[in-house]
Amino acid sequence: MTDDGRDPTGGYRFWFENDDMSVHVIVDDPEEGWPLDKVPAAALPISRSEQMATWELAEKLYDGLNALDTYLLIALDQFGMPVAANFGTGDDW
Repeated sequence: MTDDGRDPTGGYRFWFENDDMSVHVIVDDPEEGWPLDKVPAAALPISRSEQMATWELAEKLYDGLNALDTYLLIALDQFGMPVAANFGTGDDW
């Protein structure tokens, strides 16, 4: 990963790119409250491979992080609706 420093919101941005994928990670300081406020990072994977769709890359990333049993995770579709989570999201969507 490469660190391009603090962004205007006060968070950090990191990225990894190669011929097969691009993954951008945005990290902010954690806050109290709703789980999305407590989980201070967003990962945006994009597949560049003809053998793997972006949703497959995202699913592998989600499964790998979930297997660590350390993080609260939520996967959102392109419209911001949850498609998977390892905690209760409630009906506030």
